[in-house]
Amino acid sequence: MVLSDKEIKEYVKKYGMIAPFTASQVRKGVISFGASSYGYDFRIADDFKIFTNVNNAIVDPKNFDPKSFVDFKGKVCIIPPNSFVLGRSIEYFKIPRDVIGICLGKSTYARCGIIVNVTPLEPCYDEKTEILTLDGWKRFYELKGTESIATLNKKEELEYQKILKFHKFSYKGKLIRILGRNIDLAVTSTHLLLVRNRWRKEFEFIPAQEVYKKYNYELKRDAIWKGNKIDYFELPAIELDKKFFPSYILKKEILNDLGSNTLTTKELYENCGEEIKPRKFLWTLAKLENQGYLQREYEREIINRHSIKVSLWEKVYPEKELSFFLSPLKIPINDWLRFFGIWCAEGSAYKSRSGDYIVKIAAFKKDTKATIESWLKKLPFHYLPTNTGFTIINKQLCSYLFQFGHAPEKFVPKEIKSLPLEQLKILLEAILLGDGNAQTLTFTTSSKRLADDLQEIILKCGWVAIVRRISKEDFPVRKLRGHLIKPNYDIYKIRISKRHLTPKIYKNSFSKIDYDGFVYDVTVPNHTLYVRREGKACWSSNCWQGYVTVEISNTTPLPAKIYAEEGICQIIFIRGSEPCEISYEDRKGKYQKQEGLTLPKV
Repeated sequence: MVLSDKEIKEYVKKYGMIAPFTASQVRKGVISFGASSYGYDFRIADDFKIFTNVNNAIVDPKNFDPKSFVDFKGKVCIIPPNSFVLGRSIEYFKIPRDVIGICLGKSTYARCGIIVNVTPLEPCYDEKTEILTLDGWKRFYELKGTESIATLNKKEELEYQKILKFHKFSYKGKLIRILGRNIDLAVTSTHLLLVRNRWRKEFEFIPAQEVYKKYNYELKRDAIWKGNKIDYFELPAIELDKKFFPSYILKKEILNDLGSNTLTTKELYENCGEEIKPRKFLWTLAKLENQGYLQREYEREIINRHSIKVSLWEKVYPEKELSFFLSPLKIPINDWLRFFGIWCAEGSAYKSRSGDYIVKIAAFKKDTKATIESWLKKLPFHYLPTNTGFTIINKQLCSYLFQFGHAPEKFVPKEIKSLPLEQLKILLEAILLGDGNAQTLTFTTSSKRLADDLQEIILKCGWVAIVRRISKEDFPVRKLRGHLIKPNYDIYKIRISKRHLTPKIYKNSFSKIDYDGFVYDVTVPNHTLYVRREGKACWSSNCWQGYVTVEISNTTPLPAKIYAEEGICQIIFIRGSEPCEISYEDRKGKYQKQEGLTLPKV
């Protein structure tokens, strides 16, 4: 099915298929361009490569000599007789997988003996660039292709989308680098940047080479995050320690003796045997009652002419079995976030030589200790204040915290990172109370993974952060309670910024760097990625898009004019009944992933 002008506009709105997009034909005084009834006429840019025979070279498609081209930039390009030029489109195309574009030269040129052919191209990132996934930050070469990628939708909301296609190819040449206090990007010159001109409200995709050395542009670093709100955190069930088994065996014996009967305290005690001490037996009965296994009623008996109140015991649920596991423990999520945040910053968890499971939180300042203690009072754990903080002896809690390792291994689990920003701010506030500084909005940790998680959480809170690694040799020695503290691991410093969410790009922010290696990218439906380089993150574009390289042949014996910034070629878009199984890109077509104007190759 050929797309009509109405459908083309819908695809532009939905996929950003053409940018910049002219919704109707522009004709007055120019070779027409813009949307037509069943296609789109794109324009030619003002930079050209003109074929010349000054070197008397042979035209060999398998070994084309680049010296046969002369570079030219201008509003009008003259094609010598029986020669040709290469150019590129002004428009940038992002073609959906179920659509193919067929290009036809403009009739204005065709009737002058000028023939137009086209090939696509694509841009990418360098090897140092990282991408945010549902599983945290990863280098492009670490991706397996099954990940969900952080993208930005049209409402500027962060959402995760599956990778449609992974891209990798060898590249040797110049990369455009944008470096500033808050940004660091290195991309191929035709890679789309998500930027906003200071005179416009909306961000748009513009090629890096068109923004290069320009003033009035800014990048986007923030996003809107909704997340999934929950009311409770559930501490997983665990098996009891063997040292508690004797009391559990006694409990099971009591429950088995009762069966479906009703027995008095004396009858139950006699069934258990005289070796059980009465005090322990009565404590066990009370525990079973508190845990909901038993209930009792009272009746009066005449014993030695006295009316005595006697307890009658029965099972609450005859089929309910006593477990050697502690049941999952529900904790209000906000209370848990405060505890988990301060524990990530200042806590440890370990099993002592005596077999106790110990959780500790370090705290020295009086105000800090008071705040932490107010949080601990809301938790279902008994804690002990100490000179250096707080201690909790609890196997269920400690066993859960074991998975987060020691200080350099700590991280925030995925289920917590998926919470809405209101709850993530609670976690962040608790973390900053530990190894953070609420005034300077900085946090220090020896865990790279925790630093990465915090950068993601800060993004979801509506702010941005920069992560900086400090070598342990360069980190200054500090004094704590009379002791010199020197780190055993590299330190990661996170700086939160609630402003400068859309940093400006200055002329001196740009440079061109030599690069020889692989470049990478991925395709996602929203065509946006959250990327970072050297700890500085921002939104940018993905592949599966590009300009069009235009080959224009003059078949006449006379010089011919080509008018830059005017119509050159019409694309007719044809939508298949279903997406193709193997695309031109999948086959690694030789003119896929071009950089600029690409010469013939095999």
